[in-house]
Amino acid sequence: MEIKKPDSISYSLVKSSRKSIGIIVQTDGSVVVRAPHRATKKEIDDVINKRINWILKHKKKFEERGPTYSKREFVDGEKHLFLGKMYIMRVTVGAFNNVTINGEFIDVACKNEDLVKYLMEQWYRQMANKLMPQLMMSIVDKFNSLYDISPNKISLKNMKSRWGSCSSKANISMNIKLIKSTESCIEYVIAHELCHLIQMNHSKKYYSLLTEFMPDWKERKKSLDHFMR
Repeated sequence: MEIKKPDSISYSLVKSSRKSIGIIVQTDGSVVVRAPHRATKKEIDDVINKRINWILKHKKKFEERGPTYSKREFVDGEKHLFLGKMYIMRVTVGAFNNVTINGEFIDVACKNEDLVKYLMEQWYRQMANKLMPQLMMSIVDKFNSLYDISPNKISLKNMKSRWGSCSSKANISMNIKLIKSTESCIEYVIAHELCHLIQMNHSKKYYSLLTEFMPDWKERKKSLDHFMR
């Protein structure tokens, strides 16, 4: 991938076997141009300059809105989070399906581009199951050493509206999507749920407990809200 600059904007160029030149304005305001291998710089710049007003309009909209991550199209050149770091997706169509990280890229090899979203979701699930338990256990062990209580079970789930939950039976559920956030954010969510083992509400006593256990929880929550809204 190359970083280019036509008349008034910078953009990332991703070349592939596609047949036409496409433009994506990312939710962070950055611009990605997807072009065929045979496309010349003049051809690319001509397309960009023809759509310059559209690009600037969307850049302004996203920059005013601030960082957001919720909506993705799962296409070549798009940006995706993993453990708090943003990666650029590179999609190649071939004989097998696979997802790997290479430097600043998430490389998705697929038999059909319609599989990209499914493959990414499966990859996130695999990474969550592999990495999140070890990220959470240090917090669980610390909580147990201080308050002599541990969850009955911790499960990883795909949750639509919550980052985590704690049942009256001391079962904690954690959202698989947290693997996109930072280790600090994952630690905050498990700490939040662990405190419900003692205080099954959001009372003053609950927040006093959370503050006692994790004094910087407000900064971590703010980071999670900023990252993943």
